[in-house]
Amino acid sequence: MEKVFALSIVIVAYGYIIFGKKYKAPIVFGLAILVSALKLIEGLEPENISRVVDFNTLGLLAGMTVIVEFLKKTGLFQFLAIRVVKIGGKRFFLTITGLMILVAVSSAFLDNLVTIILIAPMIFLITDSLGLNPIPFLMLTIFIDNIGGMSTLIGSPLNLVLGSVSGLGFNDFIKNMGLITIISFAITMLLFKKYTVVDKDVEEKLEKLSDIDETMAITDKKSLKFTLLVFLIVLSLFGLHQVVEVDLSFVALLGAVAVILFHKKNFNDISNEIDWDTLFFYAGLYILSYALEEVGITRLLANMFLPLSGHLFYSLLAIFAFTSIAIPWLSAVPGTLIIAPVIKILVNAGFSPSFWWIYAVSANLATNLTPLGAVQNIVGVNLLSKQIGREFSFGEYIKWAFKPYLLTSLVGFTFVMVKLYIGG
Repeated sequence: MEKVFALSIVIVAYGYIIFGKKYKAPIVFGLAILVSALKLIEGLEPENISRVVDFNTLGLLAGMTVIVEFLKKTGLFQFLAIRVVKIGGKRFFLTITGLMILVAVSSAFLDNLVTIILIAPMIFLITDSLGLNPIPFLMLTIFIDNIGGMSTLIGSPLNLVLGSVSGLGFNDFIKNMGLITIISFAITMLLFKKYTVVDKDVEEKLEKLSDIDETMAITDKKSLKFTLLVFLIVLSLFGLHQVVEVDLSFVALLGAVAVILFHKKNFNDISNEIDWDTLFFYAGLYILSYALEEVGITRLLANMFLPLSGHLFYSLLAIFAFTSIAIPWLSAVPGTLIIAPVIKILVNAGFSPSFWWIYAVSANLATNLTPLGAVQNIVGVNLLSKQIGREFSFGEYIKWAFKPYLLTSLVGFTFVMVKLYIGG
């Protein structure tokens, strides 16, 4: 009876994740604590909670958030965006490609949401100045944000959770996801170029934007130099963490402390810089995911794929199809905390470790299909709606997203299969 009640609470929580509009973090975390407090599931006692909630992931996220927030205040990203526009001059597609490279690189090392918030105003400035419809440009930014983020462990919340469940490291993601990220970027940009036509008047207006002095965007050079140095050291240690044997969360948190002390701040002073909603949301999801495992739902889902044991192509195709359907509606992180434990069971049962990578590729690309796919999609749509003065509908989003999603997903599946059968 307790397990049935626990499952009911989990279903309510995931229902609210999909359909709820406000207060998702406190509601999801509250329902997770309710499952724990009522002792519906064994192993959720306070002394055991660290075995359920991955504090390494939460610490990594908290530390990087602090560093990035200080870096953001220096004006670095506005400086880079303006510099890209100046390099492109009146060459429209080159300018947009440069901006999207900036988006992709930023999202590989920053929070996807931060990237959208930083880049969207620049996109709107360009489209307003050129008299262009902002919809295709911001939609492109959302797509590239998600694509760029899939290249590294810290690039997307989905990868962070996947890494914590699978044990895959920072270098594993770069090695296995780097090339398909570049290919997906190229496909998306070529689609954009095919369906976007500009005249010479637009090109001349674009050249005038080059008159902006990018150095004016930098607000604190001293802070920029130190924070950027810490950021680069942290990234370097991420790549070397298997050599130095220091957990990623400790590296990120030490970097955050160094930045806080440099700016002569206390923790209370930077409390607003930490994304508490995300941290508590993830903590709640870890608990709910554990509850699903304990009531047998994770095993039940895994059993659906067991008949495909020994049929590598069809088992990978099944995971790809299941992920491509589920993630756009469940959302990236909640969906991953359901599906990743299923894959862990299958891999431990003898299925190919390539299951991790077929999931990583298909799930990251599937987040582009709907606004529900990731939180940055929702924020991007809200910013766009304000810019155009009307609601940008769910159907409109899918209309813009379907073709890039379909092409990149099919190419992504093919990439993993070719790499498996030929590249090893």
